[in-house]
Formats: sequence, C-alpha cells, structure tokens
Amino acid sequence: MSQTKTILILGGSYGGVATAHYLLKHVIPSLPQKETYKIVLVSTSSHFFCRPTSPRALTSEDAFPKDKLFVPLTKAFSQYDSGCIQLVTGTALRLDHINRTVSVCISADSAEQKIDYHALIIATGATATSPLFGLFGGHTKTEEAWVEVRKQLPDTKTIVIAGGGPTGVETAGELGQYLNGRGGLFGGSSSINKTAITIVTRSSQILPDLPLPLAQKAEAQLAKLGVSVIKNRKIIGVTPPDAGAIAKDDSDLMHITDSVEITLDNEKSIKADLYIPATGVSPNTAFIDKVLLDGEGYVNVDSTLRVKNGAGPRVYAIGHVSSSQPRAIHAIMNQTPVLCENLKLDLLAGEGQNGSGYRELAPETKKSQLVVIGGGGVGVAFGWKIPGFPVWLIKGRDYWLGMTPGMWNGKQFEKAG
Repeated sequence: MSQTKTILILGGSYGGVATAHYLLKHVIPSLPQKETYKIVLVSTSSHFFCRPTSPRALTSEDAFPKDKLFVPLTKAFSQYDSGCIQLVTGTALRLDHINRTVSVCISADSAEQKIDYHALIIATGATATSPLFGLFGGHTKTEEAWVEVRKQLPDTKTIVIAGGGPTGVETAGELGQYLNGRGGLFGGSSSINKTAITIVTRSSQILPDLPLPLAQKAEAQLAKLGVSVIKNRKIIGVTPPDAGAIAKDDSDLMHITDSVEITLDNEKSIKADLYIPATGVSPNTAFIDKVLLDGEGYVNVDSTLRVKNGAGPRVYAIGHVSSSQPRAIHAIMNQTPVLCENLKLDLLAGEGQNGSGYRELAPETKKSQLVVIGGGGVGVAFGWKIPGFPVWLIKGRDYWLGMTPGMWNGKQFEKAG
C-alpha cells in the first residue's frame, strides 16, 4: 500500500472548514493517487461558531437558536467517509517547518502529539481580547461569558466599550436597543435611557475604514440608543486589569466586576458597571517561527496564498491569520478556490505531473463593510454607499446566521471555483 499523504489543516473556523470541504469535493477526487491522501483538521474547538452574531447573541439567550450558533464539526463533515478526514480537537504548539511536523496538544488528555504533513494549511485565525467575540479554546467558554454578561445587564447603569470599529459599534447598538429602546433607523431618541453606554476610541471617528459622513451618521444613530462616543482618547489603564477578558485565576471565565475604572490618556477616569474591550484581534501565530511572519505577526503569504520565507513546499495560509487583505469572511470565500486550486497543482507535481496556471488572488480595491446599528446601520459594498434599511435587511436580521450553514456544510463549494 502507498504511504498516506497527510494534508494538515490547522483551524476549525471559516478558513479551515472551507478549505477542507473544497479539497474533499474537488481536489482530492481529481488526483491520480487520490486514495493516498487524508485530511487531518486540528481545531481548538469541537464546534464551528458563527462569530458575526456575537454583538446580538451576548444580549439575550433568545437572540438566536443555540444549535445554529455552534455546530459540531462532526456534523459539518458527516457527509464524507471517515477515512477521508480526521478531526482532532487540540491546539497547535509548535510548527517545525524544516522537518514538516506540527506538535499538537490534544484537548481530551493533554497529551502532545506530533503530526507529519505532506501539505499544510494554516487557518488558525485571530483572537479577540474578549471571549464575548470569539472562541478561547472550547465554545463553552464563549457561552459562559455571554451568560455572565446577561446576568449583569438588568442591573447595569453604565457600560464602557473600548474600540470604535465594527464590533464595538455593533455591540453598543445592540446593547442600546436591548436596554434603552428601539432607536436606530425607525425609532426616535429614547426619552429615558436606562443605561448609559459609552464608546471610547483612539481614532478621530468611529468606523475609521468608512468615509467620515457615514461615521457621523452612525454616531447619530447610536445617540438615539443612548450611546455616546469619546474620540481621540486612548485607554491607558483598567482596574481591575483583567476586566472584560479571560480571568487569570482558576475560574478561567470572563472577569465581570461590579466596579470598573477606566483611565484615559488625558488623566480622566470613567467608572462603569460593565467594561467590554472590542479593540481588535491578535493573530494566532505563537506556534510559528517568526521568520514566517510579517511585522504585525501575521503569516506572510504571497498572492498565491503560499507562505513565504522558506516555509517549504505545499504550505499555505488563509483567512484572518494571514497577511492577505482584507481580513473578512467574504474574503475567505474568495481565497478558498485560489488556495485549493494552487495546492492541487502542487499535489499533482508531487505525483510527477507538471502543473501550470497557478492562480493569484486579485486585490480587493473597493471596500465592503456593513455595520448594523439597532434597526438600521451604515455601510459600503464594493465602494457603493448602502442605506440603513438595506444594511439591516442584508445583515441586521440575523448577522449572517442564515448564510452560515452553506459554509460549514460545504454547500458554498458544491461547484469548483
């Protein structure tokens, strides 16, 4: 029997799941020695998570059906023969790109396992500061963080949100609508705001990737929901220091406190009952040699999505962990066929067939960003401004939850791209 060639995928979110489906549907079946290939997908979570839903999901248990927010990866890949793909719940500890192995800590027993690979796809994504907006290992930690916040909301009088990007703005809008009234596109300003909500941003405007008039429109919509904005200010201290983040004690839960003090760079301080950091993400690349990373810590890829700087043959990266821009879910859907078709040529070359026609990812020259604010929102799509009602209609109804099944079950890639 021929030796098994492992295609190792690190990451069980959008990039990892998408590439696994594409390879299983279109690449491996087309290879002359298809029976020799096996996909091993390593994920820190046993479940796929629809991350865009977080700003609304954290407000109420009834916001979305739980079974649609978190889907077992076993369900996502149940359509394939078990011999084609192996799912491993664990965390990548070290990538040895010289000897082409990855050391993984297996979650079930904390044992370390070394996995050799014939091809490698790095799709480990990026991690937010707060577990409210992403996975920290198993999906239950995010659920627990939501539960803790929901418990506190009824008695919360003041909320401070750090970060004026889409996540911070959408979270402020959802909390404002949930606690203070409808507002947004169709409602007027609340006569009585039960909860004072404040966004603090170091930028001169919220939503810095959007034109100033749209940012101003967003700020006006937020005001109707009882949300104020402090601009051009940096948060330099938070007491207690782990407020809003994963606690450093044995509880391993989000640290919620009844009294949080936020210090700004103008020496003023704000007290809040609830503090939510929404200040961006960090790439999950601690297990990778820095020679393969760019200056910001992202995996350095070229236009074919191959990892540069001596990573070795058949090594790719996709999604929020890579240096490819923009870092967005819709971009992953565009990246997937490029990566997988290029890897197909590499695999054919490994079988002695000369491949040609490698694809390059076309740069996205026109921005697309939709931001939901209560019953309205602001945004641009491929450079065109989108009115508030279409933003709500396209994204605001369910934060893409209805579109997510096609991504985790592979129907998004029924046809080769």
